[in-house]
Amino acid sequence: MLLLPPLSISILLLAHNTRRAFLSSTCATIVAGPPIAFIARADDDGTPSDLYLARPMGIPNANDGSGNVDGGGIPRPSAPPEYLLPAARVGAYIYRTSAIAEDLLVAQSQRGGGVDAAAAADATIRTLENLLLTPPSFVRSSDPTVTRGDPYDNLPPLVGEMAAQQRKQKERKLRSIDVGLTPQLFEVGELMGERRQWNRLVKAERAREDASEVRRALNIYTTNINFNPDRYVYSGSKEEKSRLIRDDKLPSATEVIRSDLDARDLYRNAVQTALDDARAEFVYQRKNGFEDVSELVGLLKDARIAIDRWFGFIPDRDIRDALETVEGEQRS
Repeated sequence: MLLLPPLSISILLLAHNTRRAFLSSTCATIVAGPPIAFIARADDDGTPSDLYLARPMGIPNANDGSGNVDGGGIPRPSAPPEYLLPAARVGAYIYRTSAIAEDLLVAQSQRGGGVDAAAAADATIRTLENLLLTPPSFVRSSDPTVTRGDPYDNLPPLVGEMAAQQRKQKERKLRSIDVGLTPQLFEVGELMGERRQWNRLVKAERAREDASEVRRALNIYTTNINFNPDRYVYSGSKEEKSRLIRDDKLPSATEVIRSDLDARDLYRNAVQTALDDARAEFVYQRKNGFEDVSELVGLLKDARIAIDRWFGFIPDRDIRDALETVEGEQRS
């Protein structure tokens, strides 16, 4: 059970002011879409990436509901609701812990107010200690698990790489790209190397998930998102699109999806780092009599901002429903 003090869902939802900030790259068919807010990613030379005007699409009714459609009627990438519950528990935990740290900051300023004020500060410290140093479990045995599809369709070595090469050739043909015969002869060998690297990365990520339940909770959702593999939303002008086509820089659907997942992982890492730093700061302050907890409050605010931005990729209704379910878990 997620052991948190009762917290109104209206308070939890206050933390969701930050909404959608990103774009990504994948495609064969492009759908013109309304302008959207984004964080423009830049290439090494500082120029905006060709992905910054693209964002992935979801699959209609992928989660058996209509809440995954944006204001323009475009389906947003999403996973079934049950995959969001572990991340929603993380969010509820962050919101509650951040609020208590802010209470401690206020109580600290009132320590000269007598015995009652000192007792209130001590009680707040004990509550915060329990939350930060013995955090609740975010993943239950009944929850779904992390799912990582094999890009080689679980086919044996060489066979999987040959199938992947055929898919790449088909995509190049759809985009009228001719790489010549020589590169194709070496492509299977390159794919074999990529497969070995993929397996190493998966193994390393599983180890990180075992070490951090926060990371695993967020990955449960991210690795089960339903993306449209063929289409994405392009928000640039016709002139910009024509320029990209002429320069052979129009992103593919795979690139858009990969960019979107990279952004989600960026905020996941920020959540994990901020929480780790907050725990270390709490231990430091405990050794020094909690002389100044402003740094602790700031770190937990960073965690709150990061989880809000991670939630910003997800349909609002899905987040609201998940937080309501978590609130019900706390009452049970």
